[in-house]
Amino acid sequence: MSWSYLDANRNRKLYKLWNRLRSGSYFPKPVKAVAIPKRDGCTRKLGVLTLLDCIARQVVRDVLERHLAPIFHATSFGYRPGRSAHDAVRQSGRNVFKHDFAIDLDIERFLDTIDHKLLLKALGQYCPHSWVRLCVERWLKAGLMAADHFHQTKAGTPQRGVISPLFANLFLQAAFDAWMAREHPEKPFERYADDVVVHCKTEKHAKFVLWSIEQRLRTCKLTLHSGKTKIVNLRGRAMARYPK
Repeated sequence: MSWSYLDANRNRKLYKLWNRLRSGSYFPKPVKAVAIPKRDGCTRKLGVLTLLDCIARQVVRDVLERHLAPIFHATSFGYRPGRSAHDAVRQSGRNVFKHDFAIDLDIERFLDTIDHKLLLKALGQYCPHSWVRLCVERWLKAGLMAADHFHQTKAGTPQRGVISPLFANLFLQAAFDAWMAREHPEKPFERYADDVVVHCKTEKHAKFVLWSIEQRLRTCKLTLHSGKTKIVNLRGRAMARYPK
């Protein structure tokens, strides 16, 4: 379906979509997986949605965002209205004056490995609308079409998907942000999507917090990228060599 066809038939098509969303009879199409080359020679799978599924996801996103925005952590900056990467950089700049070490976290293949059961559990905790939860569950079960073959998925959400950034923030709010506020309230951090910087005063603190975060994420079925995650020595004394 093209945009021009949808525009010419928008009253009929959008009414049918609205009616199905309202009645619970909406079932999405599988997501088309398209491999995009990366600079390192690997590929990244992007998810291409049908136009009506894009519209449905935007409707749900608008509703869900109103419920999630008040509960998101104050230091979560990625893909949130009125916040930007520049805000995260400014806050990081203020924190480095009081902390000699920083932990640079990178979660390996984050969007591809989000566990569906844990995501739905987090959604059930924060979202009061049963029709929203039903739509999300059906999107997660819709599967992928790759090379004309259907693949059932138990983890992940489409790269560049309409609502995927909101799912990412919801998942990490439960898996990381709320946990850090509870277990390490004295350690400030900035998070932009799945890129996180945690500030520590000493090398000993940084090593322990990194180990603790690794264990926590493992219980949430996430893995830190060993080549990109590192402790950075800003100016403190240390027993080991760290990147500047």
